[in-house]
Amino acid sequence: MPASVSSPLVHAVDVAASTDEIRHLATDLATRLSACLSVRSVQWDEASSSWLCTLTSGGSGRLALATPADPAAAAQHAHRLIATFEQGTPAEAEAFFSVARHLPFTETEIAAAVGELPLTSRLADRWTDKPLAGVGVLLTIHHMRDFLVLVDSLLALGVDPAHMTVIDKEYPYAHTHRVDAHLVHRHGIAVWRYRDLREGIAEHITRVSAAGKRTVVMDDGGYVLPVVLRDLPDQAGHFIGLVEQTTSGIRKVDGLDLPLPLFSVAESDMKGMIESYGIADAAVRNTLRLLPDEKFEGQAALVLGFGRIGQEVARVLESRRMRVAVYDSDITRLVAAHEEGFLTDRSLDRLVQGHQPRLVFGCVGSRSFGLAQARLLPPRAVLVSTTSRNYEFGLDELREGSAAVTDRGVLGTSYQLADGPEVLVLGHGMPINFHHAESLSNRYVDLVLAGLAVGAVALAHGDERLQPGHNLAATNEILAESGIVDDYYRLYGPTSGGGRA
Repeated sequence: MPASVSSPLVHAVDVAASTDEIRHLATDLATRLSACLSVRSVQWDEASSSWLCTLTSGGSGRLALATPADPAAAAQHAHRLIATFEQGTPAEAEAFFSVARHLPFTETEIAAAVGELPLTSRLADRWTDKPLAGVGVLLTIHHMRDFLVLVDSLLALGVDPAHMTVIDKEYPYAHTHRVDAHLVHRHGIAVWRYRDLREGIAEHITRVSAAGKRTVVMDDGGYVLPVVLRDLPDQAGHFIGLVEQTTSGIRKVDGLDLPLPLFSVAESDMKGMIESYGIADAAVRNTLRLLPDEKFEGQAALVLGFGRIGQEVARVLESRRMRVAVYDSDITRLVAAHEEGFLTDRSLDRLVQGHQPRLVFGCVGSRSFGLAQARLLPPRAVLVSTTSRNYEFGLDELREGSAAVTDRGVLGTSYQLADGPEVLVLGHGMPINFHHAESLSNRYVDLVLAGLAVGAVALAHGDERLQPGHNLAATNEILAESGIVDDYYRLYGPTSGGGRA
């Protein structure tokens, strides 16, 4: 027989809710658990004020609610739902927790997010004719609370939830399971995992085509179109256009012969001037959160790539009193970094060997640093990526060149190089600003999310300025005309119309 778990396993979720909401949420979860094939029954246990889950194998689990002992030290409306697996096999525990993790957000939590995203949440007020009613939408946007407000707005703009598909990028976001649960259980939206991307795209095309509609893609990392053009070329005509949020996504489609318009929020003046600092600040803050006992002031840092994000990362690190070097293979950007006062060199190897950075930030968007460079690092160096997925560092090279590789859980992966130092790849090489975090504050990301919706509406309307291929000039024009930047300025600009005192 399979071995049982040696001690109880616990998963706790903090929820903001009214008393009625949290009870309803827990009851709904108990009902979903009772529908699992491995569960014999779920019953309320009055003595312990919890739901007792009995497995068909004889194992057991429990659901309980708790409130803070010291309300003054907790957030308003704070509750904790605790799922405990008491007895059974590891496989049964995983099945139990896979249900327990999937908690939709409460109305209290969604209302808070709506209040933090005034531009995105009020998009339907701009277009009362439901301009997206005639299209399907396929999204690969980051699974955070702000995304749910965007989804609500797209539905208010006319998208039928039956004609919407979301790709879960499978990043370790702070609330990834709850976002998926909200999409599925509150809206009935199809959610596919990144590992099943091709199947998800094909199923979406079949479902939406059956309704006589075509689809707008809203992408964050260039995931969809390369797969369509490579694996489903006969279905490319199903798609009306692509709205892309990230520079790495632009790089992935740049070499493709796009048969549809690309609305590039990623390269827009709006995003470049406003969001880049926020991303850089979030990346550095999350790095420091994961390494609270390190001292980086006065230490050497290296930034790879001096694009929009890299520039801001370098400046934020400098403001944290680090000695910052910059490398970029583009000579113009390298000159810009030099003239801003950062240490630079035409040779990356020489720069690493001479500067000896304790902290290396990868901001290129493609492979920028491998085993040859890692061998030149000082002891206890840390590699940090801001790039979509884990493309920034040569992780396979590092593994092959290591005498030992250690998974350090939420912290990342340590590589003890066979002929070099031990190197920590923070967050396993995934983008650090999203690693068990919400990245940017909702008010910061609000403008970009609203811009994505503006692009979807323009494509659905068939704006004649958007032609097959890249449409950066038209993107900037349409975003400017939409008025969302004006509203952003009214919200966060000078309160009385004046400039600096």
